[in-house]
Amino acid sequence: MIRPRLLLVYPTRDARLLSGGAGVIDRTGPVPRLLVRTEQGLVVHDMTVEGARSAEPVAFFPGRARGRPVVGAGPVAPDLSHAVLVDEASYRLVTRDGFLMWERPGTGPVGDPVRYVRWVRSGAETRVWLAVPPRSPAADGTDPHGAIDLALFSVTGAELDRLTIPIGGRRRSVRLALGPDARPTAVGVRVGARAMTFRVGPGGAVSHAADRALLDGDPTGSGFVTIGLGDSGDTTDARWHAARGNDTATVVTCADLLASEQDTAPVHNAPNLTGYGGGHLSDDLLLLEMEDAYDEIEIELFGAERWRPSSHWLVSSGRPLGRIAYPDQSHLDDLTSAVPFGDGTWLTHGRDVLYRWGLDR
Repeated sequence: MIRPRLLLVYPTRDARLLSGGAGVIDRTGPVPRLLVRTEQGLVVHDMTVEGARSAEPVAFFPGRARGRPVVGAGPVAPDLSHAVLVDEASYRLVTRDGFLMWERPGTGPVGDPVRYVRWVRSGAETRVWLAVPPRSPAADGTDPHGAIDLALFSVTGAELDRLTIPIGGRRRSVRLALGPDARPTAVGVRVGARAMTFRVGPGGAVSHAADRALLDGDPTGSGFVTIGLGDSGDTTDARWHAARGNDTATVVTCADLLASEQDTAPVHNAPNLTGYGGGHLSDDLLLLEMEDAYDEIEIELFGAERWRPSSHWLVSSGRPLGRIAYPDQSHLDDLTSAVPFGDGTWLTHGRDVLYRWGLDR
């Protein structure tokens, strides 16, 4: 059992927005940030380990969203110079004084948009990846929304690169895993409840990697981690994939994780790993999330909001280390998803509090 060290208690009435789509934790800048979309614009809070004074906004980008206030994956430039405001039909790049630099159309059928924003730094320049419409509609009259394009733009609006992911359907979402050179190593796609991962090969070509959810990219750029059904087909596992070729370096199953806590009482009845939270705490340390499968009887007894008791686990270089045991007073209800920052720390949240954790190693 692993007892983490509490580094920061961050009281904020905005914590509940993380579950509603109007707030997001942005890990792409020099420090982690809490971004909150309001009717007036995009509010930016730094999250440092020095203390809760970081609750004061460090930047504000004015501009009212004309559609649902979707935040995006990382809509603020690392240097706080620009932000992408996301509407139902478009992306707008603005400066901190509200000046509109350029606007680009979104992608996806009307009422079912695909949205993605991810800033990267390449040398001294900042650039942004957006999910955009395919370059040209299908000439044969087939569905023009049968693919997702990810395009890389400069702050002046020049298109620098483009990836095409051949996935259609409704309720699509997409995310990138990036290497240290800010180049994509993998693309994760969800279509409804189905998850897929694509490997980004030489020359920008995208080839199918596995019918599995993308959890995280390796910070060194050497590969990525996916979550999906194991070989037995009755539970899930985590797999490390090489960035080049089709090699799978390591597989960690739910049974492997539970076996690392043999001296404690069972914590799950029907365990499965989830691809919605967790990831790399550092180059060799990974945080995985486990939850119980759907249990109709438990829902009858305790209600729908409590049917997924969850737990967090640490894996070092493919070897399970054990379960993270948080202080009882920090999470009175079911444990929330973990947001790793890549510096050995991670975040969980309650209704009005954010918690930042670390390890004594």
